[in-house]
Amino acid sequence: MSARRLFFVSALLLLLLSACNEKPQLVRGFVMPPGDIEAGQQVFTAYHCYSCHSIPDIEMPEREVQPPFEIALGGEILRVNNYGELLTSVVYPDHVLSPKYKSQLKAAGKEAEMTPMPYFGDTMTVTELIDLVEFLNAQYTRLQPVDYSGHYPAVL
Repeated sequence: MSARRLFFVSALLLLLLSACNEKPQLVRGFVMPPGDIEAGQQVFTAYHCYSCHSIPDIEMPEREVQPPFEIALGGEILRVNNYGELLTSVVYPDHVLSPKYKSQLKAAGKEAEMTPMPYFGDTMTVTELIDLVEFLNAQYTRLQPVDYSGHYPAVL
C-alpha cells in the first residue's frame, strides 16, 4: 500500500471514529429570527420561570413557594450568553448545570446531577421560545475588559 493511500485510509478512519463521539455537537451559524422582548417577558411569567430565577430591575409576580435556591439572570458580565447557549438552557436544561447553581448546592452541602428546571419541549411553542430567548438576551450587558484590544477572539 502506498504512503499516499495509507494516509488517506488513516485520515478517513480517524474521521469516522470521531463521528462516534457521544457528546452533543455545537452548531455554528445557527441564527434565530428576531423575537419580541415584551412577549418574552410574558412567556417568562406564564411558564413561572420567576419561581426559581430572578432578573435585576424586573418586577415579577409573588412566588407561590420559595425555592431553596434562586438563580439570578442578566446583569453586567464580560461574556454574554449567545442565543445558542440561552436556547440550549431552555430546551435542554440538563445539558450543563449553572455554575451559580452548583456553588449554591455545594454551600448547602448538596450535590445534583440534574437541574430541577422542568422540560418545556412539549408545551412551549417555537414563537414563545424565540421571544423568551430574546427577552433573556436583552437582560445582559456586555462589559469590555480592561485590556480590550478592539476585538474578541472567536469562541467555539
